[in-house]
This record gives sequence, C-alpha cells and structure tokens, in this order.
Amino acid sequence: MSVEDQLRKLNLPPNFCLIPFTTLILEPDGKVGSCRHKGCDFPVGNLNDNTISEIWNSDLIQTWRREFLTGNVKICEKEIKYRKCHLCPENNKLLDSVDFSVVQKNPILRLGANFNGQCNLNCIMCIVNKKPNNRYQSAQFWYQLKNDIVPYLEEIDMLSGEPFIQHDTYRLIEMVSAENPKCKWIFTTNGHWFLDQEKINYFDKIIIKNMIISIDGITETTYAKIRRGGTLEIVKNNIQNLLKYNESRKISGKNTIDFRLNFLTQQDNWKEVDSFIDYANSVGIKPFVTYLYEPTNLSLSSLPQEKRIAIIEYYIKNLSWSYLKLMMRILGPLLDTIETKKESYLKQIFAKKLTFSLDRK
Repeated sequence: MSVEDQLRKLNLPPNFCLIPFTTLILEPDGKVGSCRHKGCDFPVGNLNDNTISEIWNSDLIQTWRREFLTGNVKICEKEIKYRKCHLCPENNKLLDSVDFSVVQKNPILRLGANFNGQCNLNCIMCIVNKKPNNRYQSAQFWYQLKNDIVPYLEEIDMLSGEPFIQHDTYRLIEMVSAENPKCKWIFTTNGHWFLDQEKINYFDKIIIKNMIISIDGITETTYAKIRRGGTLEIVKNNIQNLLKYNESRKISGKNTIDFRLNFLTQQDNWKEVDSFIDYANSVGIKPFVTYLYEPTNLSLSSLPQEKRIAIIEYYIKNLSWSYLKLMMRILGPLLDTIETKKESYLKQIFAKKLTFSLDRK
C-alpha cells in the first residue's frame, strides 16, 4: 500500500507528515529540532531552557502537529511541495505506532542524536562543524537517555558533524545495543574515513537501516572545492570497502545496509549531476539529488535569471528522462523562479518522459 493510500485509510490529509509525532533531534548547542529537512535553524525547544519531556510537547511542535492534522500546512509548505519528504516510505513505516494527537502521551520513537559539531571536513555550505563538541557530557544526561528515551526508540538518526569520528557515537552504540538491540540506525556521513576493524566491531552490534553518504562533487576539483579538506578518492575507496562489508553482513545473517549517495546541488556542482548519477549506478547505490537553498549565496536560486534559464535548458537538452526524473527536486524550485517560462519547460520535460516510455515499449 502506498503512503498516499495509508493516509487516506487513516483519514489524514494528503500533506500529512508524521515526523513531529515521532521525532526529536538534539543539536550540538542544545537546540532541539524535529525534522532533518528543516534543519537546526528550526528548533522546537532548547535543552538549556527546558527538559526533553517539556520540549516534546512545546508550543511550537504542537503547532506543527496541528498543521499536519488539519492539512493547513505553513511551516513545511516548501518541503512538502518540492521534497515530498512526507511521503518517504521508510519514515512512514512508523505510521501504525503514532498517536495522532496534538499533545503527545506516547514516548519519542525517533531520535536524532547530533551530539557534536566535530567534523573532519570544512564544507563551504555547512555551519554544523562550527558548533560545540561537549554539550552532552554530563552523567545525568546519559542516565536520563538510558532510562527515559533509549528503551522506547524505534530508530536513531545520526547526522552530527561527522558521526564516525566522534566518541559519543560509539558510546551511544554501546548503550543502545545493550538496552534496545532492536532499534534501527540511520547514519548520514561524508564517508571520508577508513573502515577499520574497530568500526566493523561496532557496526556488527546494531541494525543499520540506512547509511547516506554525501559527496557533492564527482570530480576531484569540485569535491575539494565544496568539501574542503577532503579527497574524493578516499571516499570512493571507503564506499567499496563498505559494500564489501555489507556482503559479509548478509553472509553472517545480519541485516544488510541500504546505502544512499547524496548530492547537494549548488552553484559549483550543478553540471556534474548526471556524472554523479552515473557513478552511483556504477557502484549499485541509489542516487539522491537534492537542492541547496541556504546559504543563499551558494544556491542556484540566487543566480541571475538568464543563468537559471540556461541551467534548466542545459538539463532539458542534454539529459534523458531517466536523469530528469531523479532531478525534480532541482528542477522544481528552479522552475518556480522563472514563472513566465515554467509551463513551456514542463511541456518539454513531459515530452522527454513520453519519449522514454514509448522507447521502452
């Protein structure tokens, strides 16, 4: 059953999202968010002022829930329109566990444990690596985490700076694997590290649902410009090692990891999207192409109109539907910046889709 069908069956609006009913994200500076797509600039509370329990039913997150229950969505209007993240099948696997109430009595089911800003790269679009690295060191916090949150978690979603260079990641793995071994893990990583036996030992303790590897450049020059301090070859080698490790998980009876490759499209890399898709396909990993909105000075949206038009025309002229369908999160916001020609370009994209369908018959 599709997510749309599930929402209809539950009498929920078609633009309903369950994230504010399931998820809190702890940020390095004490801010607490709920949605990874809204990011750390949209907090629903702050641990410097309130407890996690208080934040779980803060005024803002209640407003968020109310919008989704009524269908009058304002906070996530742009995300629903372009990302359609509310229809993510993986997130919606928790639909049957959700209490559809503005004030939640159920425990937190998903935790984003972004304890530290520590990272081994200095990406031009990122501010997380400038955030604190020691906010969550108190014994009291870890005691509360162990007793009040960890036992009820269905999933842990690790973003951080770079989770696999942080001590707290492995401390959390030790705790959760002992207290709640059925909990599933999602990691977003830059992949710029070496898969050694120590990491494998930790990975073997847990159920890794997804590992999302962000690269944002498919040539050494572009990668180095965007992900400063990094070398693309290191990431590519690590991807091969991770794929081999995944085979060993399968052989040993553990769950296999669903890998994703992420490409954040911006001014410095927009012409490499097709090469990125080709690379992802060549290693057998699903490509995920997204659009950079902020910082605005790096976004395609801030380019002069003639340049934005040239980018759209380049994509439509040079790429087949098999590529364009993976790029709608780029084309959608770009097309909305040039309303006068939007309809014409949509017709050209539809023609590509139609030709592709006919060729496959």
